[in-house]
Amino acid sequence: MTTFHKALLKELLQNLILSIGFLNTILIIEKLLKLSKVFSSVGIDLLNIVTFIFILQPQLLIFSIPMSLLLSVLLTYGRIIADNEMLTAMVSGMPYKRTFKPVIYIGLTSFVLTLFMSFYLAPMGVSLVRQKVISLLAERAPLGLEEGVFNQGFKGVTIFVREKPDTRHLKDVVIFDDRNQDNIIIIAKEGLIKGKKDNIMLSLTDGKAYFTRGDNFNELIFKEYLFELNPNIEPVAKKIGEYSLFELVNQLKMDVARKVDYKLELYKRITLPVLCIISVYLTPFLCLLVGKSGRLGGITIGLGVFTLYYVFMIYGTNLVKAGKISPEIGAFLPVFLFFFLAIIFYNRVKG
Repeated sequence: MTTFHKALLKELLQNLILSIGFLNTILIIEKLLKLSKVFSSVGIDLLNIVTFIFILQPQLLIFSIPMSLLLSVLLTYGRIIADNEMLTAMVSGMPYKRTFKPVIYIGLTSFVLTLFMSFYLAPMGVSLVRQKVISLLAERAPLGLEEGVFNQGFKGVTIFVREKPDTRHLKDVVIFDDRNQDNIIIIAKEGLIKGKKDNIMLSLTDGKAYFTRGDNFNELIFKEYLFELNPNIEPVAKKIGEYSLFELVNQLKMDVARKVDYKLELYKRITLPVLCIISVYLTPFLCLLVGKSGRLGGITIGLGVFTLYYVFMIYGTNLVKAGKISPEIGAFLPVFLFFFLAIIFYNRVKG
């Protein structure tokens, strides 16, 4: 690589990192807003927020890397065209297309990295997020117990607490439990919250428990009563987004009823990385469109191209789900269309 190429490569990497950071910040805000609704009643600390941001990155990067690659190229080459550096290089004898040599290296690296994340890291991240949410809800559910109200944050259990001196101690507790055939009413002077792995144990002292089944009624006076609570979290089956490549292929063979959904997920994981290759062929022509408009023109054209692509992608997915076209056509039509246009535009560029 020439000194000119090395300088371009350095600037491309800088713009790529900045673009990924910018796009990921926008995408992570939407994810954090969803998480804030889940934890609205129990709260979440800064350390866990940072943890969620970290494990969500592979899922976000498979979208942001292809877009950031195109933006970084348009920003970099838009700048050198505006500053007449491209003209200087071409006058010195370097063909226009040859100036895009660093883009090929970054494009291929982005393709491999995005493909790996799409099939392995992103599914692992989605699974870790789900497990982390369930674990935190179980751990922090006691914080949702409020004084003077009927708390129903636990499945099949209603709890009334007259006073809560701190996060773990309760006073004058009334519990109504209808999880089983027996209806249980518990009245206790004090309670202590003890956390377990996926549920909570209440240690109740100095109280009475009333058990009713049909016409039978029993009363129990206790010094200490251990009462187990389960957070109001419905068991969630493994989502399609959590399957790795081999799991998706197996599910295609086993679950015929959801075959279309599995195919769409599989094809989406292939087509998103391919956008990195499309960008390599599309950018020489797009940079000519940017011309002297510089960075602003590059951002506008880059966002416009990806908006158009995602419109086609969503439209194709909806047609597949409506049963009007096959999953293969719906998933790959935008890719083939943009790749075909990229090749045509690339061949039309001289130099």
